[in-house]
Amino acid sequence: MVEIGSGAKRNVDDYELSRYACYLIVMNGDPRKEVIAFGQTYFAVKTRQQELIEDYEKLTEEQKRLAIRNEMKRHNIALADAAHKAGVQ
Repeated sequence: MVEIGSGAKRNVDDYELSRYACYLIVMNGDPRKEVIAFGQTYFAVKTRQQELIEDYEKLTEEQKRLAIRNEMKRHNIALADAAHKAGVQ
């Protein structure tokens, strides 16, 4: 039951959507709406993550080691920057 404008309550249907259905709704929605913009960002990030995983699997062991090292370096720099901005010495 949900409350409607007049204070009365009304029964509404509840749906469970698949991930793909959510994707289609969000990617075709109005990005001016916050929830749609958030959903579009979410799916864009997840798509990029999958692309990176597929690329990573093609690397040699040495290339994987270097990729991980470079990623850790970027994260450590970002962490140090965030700590500095927060006043941590």
